[in-house]
Amino acid sequence: MPAIRMSVDEKRVKVLSIFHETKDFFQLKEIEKLASKQGVVEKTVKDIVQSLVADGLVQSDKIGSSNFFWSFPSAQGATLRNQFRSAQEENSSVLLRIKEAEDSIRSEQVMRVPTVEREAALAEFQSLQDEISKLRSELAQYGACDPEQLAQRRTAMRLAKEAAFRWTENVVLARDYVVRQYGLNAEEVSQHFGIKSDFEDLE
Repeated sequence: MPAIRMSVDEKRVKVLSIFHETKDFFQLKEIEKLASKQGVVEKTVKDIVQSLVADGLVQSDKIGSSNFFWSFPSAQGATLRNQFRSAQEENSSVLLRIKEAEDSIRSEQVMRVPTVEREAALAEFQSLQDEISKLRSELAQYGACDPEQLAQRRTAMRLAKEAAFRWTENVVLARDYVVRQYGLNAEEVSQHFGIKSDFEDLE
């Protein structure tokens, strides 16, 4: 029979039917030949058989150097029954977790029954939250007077002043080097490079 285009599920049914109709043991090459007669592309048979083995619908075993495959209708029924039982157990487990969650929710609801005291406490809490937000907004408007911001500004000014002293010293050292190296007048060098007379006065 010439190979025809079919889905993976259709190929699985075709290959599985070979085992169930013959009730025999096969090597992969034998299955490929039989499946190709059923219209399954021969080079895809190996993957189909492996998927059936993975799903427990086909059994396999290695005898000597050869791998043999087989599947009987009764074995498929047992596999399906096992899968059904597993699904039932999983379903029961999920239902139990749902019930536990519902019980927990009901318990929390009972513990949080609205009372005058609870409502008053919640109202006070919300009022305090609003007051905090208001104070933060006012503090942002007067940020210039914020002690933390003032401290940060003082630190920044100190670092800037220290950097200015370092650069002033570097410029003076460079000027003195030029004076010594080339025998020039310090005042003339300062004028040439635009260094004012009060350049070193950073106080």
